[in-house]
Amino acid sequence: MKTLREWRALRLLSTKALAAKAGVSNKTIVELENGRGLPIFRTIARISAALDVPPGEIAEFAAAIATRGGVTDVPDIGTDTSK
Repeated sequence: MKTLREWRALRLLSTKALAAKAGVSNKTIVELENGRGLPIFRTIARISAALDVPPGEIAEFAAAIATRGGVTDVPDIGTDTSK
């Protein structure tokens, strides 16, 4: 399993480029890569989608998912499940 930094490097993205692509702040990317903070599911989904990698394949996200209740399937942020 690769880290967020490793996946970002494989995709040849800077922290700023990944942040823009995922719709999160650069600070969020930097903090996650440095092991600070626990991302919420929406952030996990956005960054995973931007990298085109399942959330469970990113080490920091797998740990966060396990900590937040063991959810293994992060819903698509564009899906309205309230209907």
